[in-house]
Amino acid sequence: MSFTTRMRGWVAALLGVALLLEGCASTLDVVRIGGGGGPVAAVPRPEPAARSSRGTNVEPAARSAPARAFPYDIAIESIPTPVNHDATRSGAKVAYIVVHYTVISYERTLRAFNNPRSGVSANYVIRGDGKVAEVVSPDDVAWHSGNAWMNDRSVGIELELSAETNPAFTETQYQVGARLTCALSERYGIPIDRKNIIGHVEVPGSTHTDPGPTWDWPRFMWYVKLCAPANASTVKAAFVAQSPFLSVDAGSVGTVQVRLRNTGATTWRKGTKTEARIAIRDDSDAYASLAKDWLAPDRPAAQDEAVVAPGDSATFTFEVRATRPGRYTIPLRGVIDGAAWMNDLGMYTVVTVNEARTEPPSDRGASRASGRRAGD
Repeated sequence: MSFTTRMRGWVAALLGVALLLEGCASTLDVVRIGGGGGPVAAVPRPEPAARSSRGTNVEPAARSAPARAFPYDIAIESIPTPVNHDATRSGAKVAYIVVHYTVISYERTLRAFNNPRSGVSANYVIRGDGKVAEVVSPDDVAWHSGNAWMNDRSVGIELELSAETNPAFTETQYQVGARLTCALSERYGIPIDRKNIIGHVEVPGSTHTDPGPTWDWPRFMWYVKLCAPANASTVKAAFVAQSPFLSVDAGSVGTVQVRLRNTGATTWRKGTKTEARIAIRDDSDAYASLAKDWLAPDRPAAQDEAVVAPGDSATFTFEVRATRPGRYTIPLRGVIDGAAWMNDLGMYTVVTVNEARTEPPSDRGASRASGRRAGD
């Protein structure tokens, strides 16, 4: 065998080993601290663009999924890694969600998270078409942020962004990522705001820039607020307007309208568990005698609109049946039943019920009566 032939064999073997290591260890250069604290820095090396058989760069199409009405339930596949994580949070409370991008493909990311040499992982990976893998239970500590303190108190979500498989964030990734964020917020009580939902770049001491300048934070947070759980921290309102106080006769019906602006972080959705309602303060049924087609003796109305996102206003319309004369001051307060009261705005409406009026005799009848009296 000639020297040239032997050299070609050695080069081929070395290339094979290099490709194998790249596939297993991913494209992450990792520096780790001791004691299982996870990576201090994981600096991605950009992947080359895919090439056609002619050698020219080819921009692959982003993964796609059929459009669906949001919010919708998502399926999560458990693909656990036996390495690169801590099996307990040691009492630390989950308070943050950290958003990343992968740089490499979904498949290579999963291989990297299962390779102890990489020293990195995340709790979840979201493929371009919305497929979700749970790699590390959110009850356990993934090594994703480069900061051991943050790792203990956060859940890491990796979004596939790869020149070879998914070159741009997809609408499905925004929606599925938001839905997953909402579920985690509900599970751990994580506030729906940008102080607690952050990018890797915002982790103290981070050397990363992900999710990067192409990640649309306003769009993502808008989706999150569409599916955000209702609780005391997310259910808030501001007074906008209400109809004038009523003055009606006994036996008649009047209409009351109240408008509130959604100033919280939860979208009010009619007919769902985040439906906003106007209630009698303190769940009092003292005004049940005035109720006409109320939801309940202490719940006059639900929102008229189908969807009221944060920043939008809702209208609440209800009727009162005037039965007994008197002046009734009805204290009102917004609520999402089963979740939380809205902040007390001191709202009330006043209904004055007058004595039923007796119709006076008509002029024609009076004239006839007068004529009969004159002829007698």
